Amino acid sequence: MIVNSLGRSLPENLFGKKIRPYRGIHESKIRGKRVGPSYQKSIVTRDSKRFFYSIESLLSHLSLVNGTTVSFHHALREGDNVILPIMNAISSFGLKNITLASTALFSVHTPLKEHIESGTISRIEGSINGPLGKLISNGTLNLPVILRSHGGRARAIQEGSLHIDIAFIAASSCDLIGNLNGIDGVNAFGSLGYPLDTDSLYADIVVGVTDSISSEPLEHISIPSSRVDYILEVNSIGNPKKITSGSLDRKVPEERLKIVENVVEVIKLSEYFKDGFNWQAGAGGMSLAASKYLKDLMLDSEVEGGYIFGGIEKNSVEMLQEGFFKRIYDAQSFDVIAIESLQSNKHHVEVSIDHAYNPFNKGCIANHTDFSVLGATEVDLNFNVNANTFSNGRLNSGIGGHQDAARAKISMIVIPIARRVPTIVKKVTTVSTPGDSIDVIITEEGVSINPQSSVRREKLKNELEKAGIKLRKIEDLHAESISSAPICELNQTDQIYGLIEYRDGTHLDVLYQIEE
Repeated sequence: MIVNSLGRSLPENLFGKKIRPYRGIHESKIRGKRVGPSYQKSIVTRDSKRFFYSIESLLSHLSLVNGTTVSFHHALREGDNVILPIMNAISSFGLKNITLASTALFSVHTPLKEHIESGTISRIEGSINGPLGKLISNGTLNLPVILRSHGGRARAIQEGSLHIDIAFIAASSCDLIGNLNGIDGVNAFGSLGYPLDTDSLYADIVVGVTDSISSEPLEHISIPSSRVDYILEVNSIGNPKKITSGSLDRKVPEERLKIVENVVEVIKLSEYFKDGFNWQAGAGGMSLAASKYLKDLMLDSEVEGGYIFGGIEKNSVEMLQEGFFKRIYDAQSFDVIAIESLQSNKHHVEVSIDHAYNPFNKGCIANHTDFSVLGATEVDLNFNVNANTFSNGRLNSGIGGHQDAARAKISMIVIPIARRVPTIVKKVTTVSTPGDSIDVIITEEGVSINPQSSVRREKLKNELEKAGIKLRKIEDLHAESISSAPICELNQTDQIYGLIEYRDGTHLDVLYQIEE
């Protein structure tokens, strides 16, 4: 076993990968070049067979083999109707040892457990949310899992450590040439940010999956036909009304609004709150509530923002429409209002996840953002964050953009002092985001600034103290937390099923099966 800078023990090799221990956010020595994007060697002519009208006929044409890696994206979230039908068809062909590299899986994808049990799927590299996470972490489904952030996934594809054989890209509209987008058609879902500069460029074979083929050339082209090998027309790609689900649909209890108020105070007193500041929109209930409070603060302070960034929903759209921000950079649209805005407002701009979050590109948006507000299951005395598992070790969610958004100039974790169990713990069950990237922990019982040396943290600390805001040591918040709720019993086995990568490709932690 080897130990990384967070004190986490990892095996030297796992799932066929050589482990590269995390050494710190500023210590990555990894350098290299992108692998070459996939290039279609055969000449596609007007008469070439590119359009298919059944999954089975397409799969027969592709001649899939055991061990193939297939990818999907999750813009439709709980409304997705692409992954299951295609994986069902792959299973019916008798294929085994498939690596599923979907950007994320949700409750709607729980029936995939049958294909895991049968051996059709033997590995998952992507975020897992909901019941599948429970089944995998308690050993019901035995397969290896690699979790990456959104930006980490883009990096892994471009550097070649995650090679995709076939990318199935859901698109709400396609024209007769094969251009794709997500903003036209009956089931428009918004931004196609996930596969835009990754799967569509680097997969060996790219299949656009659509339920709307336009006889007219698309006006808005997200993924050009030059990247698309085949088009599969299906009855329905899914239901965009179900995009708003899970963390996107949670309301903030009245007693936790104090946390949101503390967020706004931190922003207000920061040196970065000035004309042109940039804001990372979050998907959690408190992050969304913070957007509403931020609007009032900007109005009172007569401050105009630059761009809003990240997962976009109606609050962000309203702030753009009302002139609080100049632009929206949309990597994923979270509701119908955001989809409609992307269709009609030229200041609402579709961006790729690569552009948004990849730490190794030449202008990562996340690294230029001023403020981010993120949720957590637990945080510990070293400011490490657990966003993947419950305190008992059960896998509940993927990393998403958590690690990436934490690279904002001021990254804030919003968390109640306790839920059913303590949330401020001595050592988090799972490290999802390292503590050296977190600046502030905000609870209803006070604000704690990371004591690790940083000029911007010292400036923020001074400004908060001058304003009379009482800062708390993380140790004091920990004492209150453990006195507020019973400590959760952790029943981990010694069986490793998962690996957590940091966005730069180094490794933070492993996931152990649990006994429930």
